Formats: sequence, C-alpha cells, structure tokens
Amino acid sequence: MITIIALLCALPFILVSTTLAIELAFGAAPARRSAVEQGHQPFSATILIPAHDEERAIRATLDQIRAVAGPRFHTLVVADNCSDATAQIARAAGVEVIERHDVDHRGKGFALAFGRERLAASPPDCVIILDADTSPRTGALEALVSMALDCGAPAQAAYYIEATESSSAMARFSAVSFYVKNVVRQLGLARMGAPAILTGSGMAFPWPNFAALPLETGHVTEDLMLGVESCLDGHAPRFVPNAEIVGQASSDQGTGIQRRRWESGFFDTARNYVPRLLNTTFERMSARLLWLALHLCTPPLLLLLALDCIALVPLAALWLLGESVFPMLALALAAGLLLVMLGIATTLHGYRLRLGDLIAVPGYLLWKLAVSLKALVSRERTWIRTTRE
Repeated sequence: MITIIALLCALPFILVSTTLAIELAFGAAPARRSAVEQGHQPFSATILIPAHDEERAIRATLDQIRAVAGPRFHTLVVADNCSDATAQIARAAGVEVIERHDVDHRGKGFALAFGRERLAASPPDCVIILDADTSPRTGALEALVSMALDCGAPAQAAYYIEATESSSAMARFSAVSFYVKNVVRQLGLARMGAPAILTGSGMAFPWPNFAALPLETGHVTEDLMLGVESCLDGHAPRFVPNAEIVGQASSDQGTGIQRRRWESGFFDTARNYVPRLLNTTFERMSARLLWLALHLCTPPLLLLLALDCIALVPLAALWLLGESVFPMLALALAAGLLLVMLGIATTLHGYRLRLGDLIAVPGYLLWKLAVSLKALVSRERTWIRTTRE
C-alpha cells in the first residue's frame, strides 16, 4: 500500500518531466533552412508594434523592418503611455504612429486593442505583432503571413534572444533558456502535431481571428493566453521555424524582471486554462488539446528539476526502509531522461558553454530558482519595460 501511495505521489513529477523530455526529443534536430515560399495570392499586412518607453530600441527595429519588408507591409506603432521620445523617433522613421494615454489601463493587450481600433476601418488581411525591441530576419514576415493566411490560424515565428560577446554569463544562460523554450520545444510541439505557443513577438493573425481576440485583459502574458484561447476556438497556432525574430539581451536586472513576469503569467494561465482544456479535450477527443494542457502543467525547467530532486528524497528514504525501489527509480529515470535530452538538444542546436561560464553556473541556478519560486507565489499584473544591455 505504501508503495502505491508513493508511486501516486511521484506520478505528477514523472508525467511532467517525461512531457518536457519528449518535447525536447522531438525538437532536438534543428529545422532545415529553406527558402521562404511566397504566397500566391496578393495580401495586405500590418506590422503592429506596441511600444512603452522604447526610444533606445525602436529606431533599430524600424530600420530593420524597412530593410526586409516589402511594399505590402504597413507599419503601425502604438506609443503606449510613453514618457520618452518613442513616438517622435517612430514618426521620424516614416511610419504611422498613434499615441495612447491611459494610466489606469496599462498593458500590452490594451495597446494592441487601441491599434486594432485604428485598423478596423480598413482592415488588412493579416496583422503581425512585433515587440519594439525585436527585429525580423529576411523572409520572416512573408513566411508568417503565408502560414497564417493559408491555415486561417495564428502563426508564431521562431523568436529568440541573441546574447553578445560582452553579455554577462547570466544573460547568456538566459538566452539559451529562452531559445530552448521558444524554438526547441516549439519544434517538438510542431513535429508532434501539437499547437504552437504564442510567445509575444512575431505573431501573425488573419484579420478575422485578430478582430475576435480578447485583448483588453491586462494579462501580463497575453500572448500565451491568446494562443490558448485560439486553440479553444478551433484555430490552433502554427509554428514557422524559418521565420526568425531576434530580440536584444536584457540587463541582469531586466532579465530577472522579464523572467519573473513571464513565469508568473505562465502559472496564472495554467491555473485558469488547464481545467478548461481538459474538459474540451474530452468533449472533442482532441490529443492536441491534451498535450497543450500537459505543456501548461510543466513548470520551468530548473524549477521542475529542483522539484524532482526534492521528491526523490522521501522516495529514497522509503526504499532504505524496505519499500519498493520502483517509485524512486521511475522518477530518477524521468529526470535523467530530461537532462539527457536537454544536453542533446542544446548541443545539436549549436549551444556550447564557455569554460569561464561554468564558474557562474551555481549562481545562475540559485538565481533562476529564486525567480521561479517568487513567480509561483506572487502574481505580476503590470506591463513593465525591461532594461536592455
């Protein structure tokens, strides 16, 4: 009886560790680089950029958009509750700018809703949401529009952070973690036929989908929430690996704020949506929604590994007292498989630790666990711009 109880207690840890290991296994092989397929039908698209005090970053973003976007793309910047020169810099770059001032309703979702109101009079075929501190690579915009219009559903780019040679060890570790979450796991989900996760920048929506989105929520991870809502509405997002969106590495302080905000929103989304997803899964008999629910139940990697280690302690104690080794062995194998697949995936995708970075690993692990635990017990509710390097 004690063995059965121990196994039941270990089962959630085994399940989510195995879920993450499977996603990493399917996403371990990098996507093949391929030429962007141009859509056959003509289209109009708007690049919608919500910007809050982004005077340092927005000009570089707009210059890159001008370099890679064709004449079918129109850019609209929403300068949201700005106290700097974001709006003036964007206008000087030659794009359309609208300003929003409403300190009682802060958040990216409100800025997007304001932009949607502007577009509603003459809506484009497709809307691409791009953060003000991220830049599209050549062909990314066309690939996103092509996928979104062909499938009639949201499309998510491969959005990752590029750390520079001068970046701190923490910034480099965070960039790898961000890449695993936004590219490796997304590839795994796509190859399994599961929905993509919307990650904030490089999201393309056909206008009918965008017009129906619940934007004015103030949710700190509205991108994740909107992706789940799209799945429940029958328009599961698709991942477009050859559409690359690159962001700037944050400062160490900004990285902590960004990670805590995202993880807090992730936990909040899981609490609110996993029951609905499971209910809809059984109504529709949908394996795709079931896997999305499992994905949302999976904590951030380091927090999950820490929980696995904590759970192994009482299981090992029971084994030493004469109970079955099976519960401990099952969890140890799941955690070990997760570590192996993480190592294989990061290696195949070209990430290597510098020798000097190894010294910073313990500090990063403690910092990241503290961020995850704080996000687990607290709830972020405001949109805060992160400082960049």
